[in-house]
Amino acid sequence: MESNHLASLLLGFSTKSAESIQKSGIENYITEQLNAKNSLSMPQFIADGPKNLQEIGAIKKEADKGEKASNDLARELNKLSFDWKAFVIRRCNQSDAPLREKINLFFQNHFVVTLHTVKVPFWIYKHYEAINTYSLGNYKTLVKEMVYSNSMIKYLDNHQNKKDAINENLGRELLELFTLGEGHYTEADIKNTALALAGLTFGDEKGVYRNATRVTTAKTVFGKTGIFNIDDVIDVIFEQANTPYFLAEKVLKWFFYDTPPKELIEKYGKLLKDVHFELKPFFQALFTEECKQSTGGNQIKNPLCYLLQVHHDLSLTPNYTFLAFLLKNQGMDIYDQPNVKGWKGGHDWMTTQLYTERNQFIDFVIDGNVQFEKTVNRRLEKFNVDSVHFEPKLTISNKTNAQAIINELCDRMIFSTNPEMLASLGELLKYDFDPKAENANQAIFRVYQYLAKSPEFQIV
Repeated sequence: MESNHLASLLLGFSTKSAESIQKSGIENYITEQLNAKNSLSMPQFIADGPKNLQEIGAIKKEADKGEKASNDLARELNKLSFDWKAFVIRRCNQSDAPLREKINLFFQNHFVVTLHTVKVPFWIYKHYEAINTYSLGNYKTLVKEMVYSNSMIKYLDNHQNKKDAINENLGRELLELFTLGEGHYTEADIKNTALALAGLTFGDEKGVYRNATRVTTAKTVFGKTGIFNIDDVIDVIFEQANTPYFLAEKVLKWFFYDTPPKELIEKYGKLLKDVHFELKPFFQALFTEECKQSTGGNQIKNPLCYLLQVHHDLSLTPNYTFLAFLLKNQGMDIYDQPNVKGWKGGHDWMTTQLYTERNQFIDFVIDGNVQFEKTVNRRLEKFNVDSVHFEPKLTISNKTNAQAIINELCDRMIFSTNPEMLASLGELLKYDFDPKAENANQAIFRVYQYLAKSPEFQIV
């Protein structure tokens, strides 16, 4: 794969930034992306929707008066859920700062909250807004914002954490999944972190402490004692040895390696510590160095990158609600991860079933399937979105001969070739191929179809 196309995939969701990377150079491109203004406005469907659990409860109470009203509410809440998923996918695809959006999605999978559990789309939006605001600031500040998020409080039951009934869920995940990693704390640290979180419950915009239910006695975490609230505990957590290395490993896994090399975890963990957890210089150095080093082949492509790359390659008009459905079926349900650990990635993206479904999608796009198209569009009717109908177009800059076409598609699509693949491509597009022939475009589509269904295309 040509290096600019590879970098575009690693730092975004498709190869559409390859030209910008070539023009700017990788280091300048990363700087431009990290300095880009990533504006965010609340979508109207969120602004018009319920803002808290009380409003959700009132709507459900009214709906309970009749079966039709109850069914209508269920449909409306389901539509609202997919409207949100489609909104996030649209930003990933259309943003002028795809690297920022990939960072945002990383942190959403790091600080997992789900629509299914939280129930309040407005709270989910505020969670996303906080990530968008702080994802290039100081990591400690971002952790504090996440802990105070109404969504996080609801998702991990901290509204049930009170001085007379301690709930350790948020305290445990703060240590295990958000900051330190398993094995770098004790059960006593969890217990005292939970005590510091007691009384933190829902507020209008973000979480607030209720004095009546908080614990005001001293707590001891990692050998330090004080009348700590959760901000104080997080300050202590960020003094612990593994905090920077834990985040460095997860960033490397999200962007570059299914199994990050230990020496790189140590290198970038030390860097994060040296820059005092400031994320922008950390990302700048890590992305620049790894893009210069990478030859590809270290990571199985996640479903979102796979789908958006195909859409870009074939100039498809996205139906974002349909993409949300596809991602759910592919195990990458946006803002509805299977559990608090988030999407595992790696081989989870490439089961036999998921690989088969990817190939069926390519066949559907290129060959068409009238019955499948009707089924999909019937399902989409209730969402008031455009129907799905693909008319793929494949732009080739050099059509002088078969080998030039094959080389260009390989450079754009796959990180490596092998003799068997090249032989098969030579059969699909023979050496005497005439690009002006009547069925020339169909033959070129067959090359794309073959490459898109190859194991190599599933890897970046």
